[in-house]
Amino acid sequence: MATDKHEQIRRRAYEIWEAEGRPEGADLRHWMQACDELAGEDEDATLQDLLDQDDRDDAALLQGAGESGDLDRPSLGSGQDAGETADIEITTGEKPSREKIRETEGP
Repeated sequence: MATDKHEQIRRRAYEIWEAEGRPEGADLRHWMQACDELAGEDEDATLQDLLDQDDRDDAALLQGAGESGDLDRPSLGSGQDAGETADIEITTGEKPSREKIRETEGP
């Protein structure tokens, strides 16, 4: 009986792979989608559908926050207008290396 279920999942995963144009590296996603479909737990949504929906929810949340101004923004220092940006220096924490300049004699 377990062999029959395994064979059903294998066949469905193969069908999904063919329907998507036989992409390489998507075998696990196809297998999971086939498992979801055959399990009947979520007839309308597969694992990939749920992941895609979550990504769309995140994008909508970020877009909505940016448009409404709900994002926490750092306060501007004195003398800075909203259109100005502060000078920021990004460092690695290492001391800067000083190259030695060799003196060369001319011709």
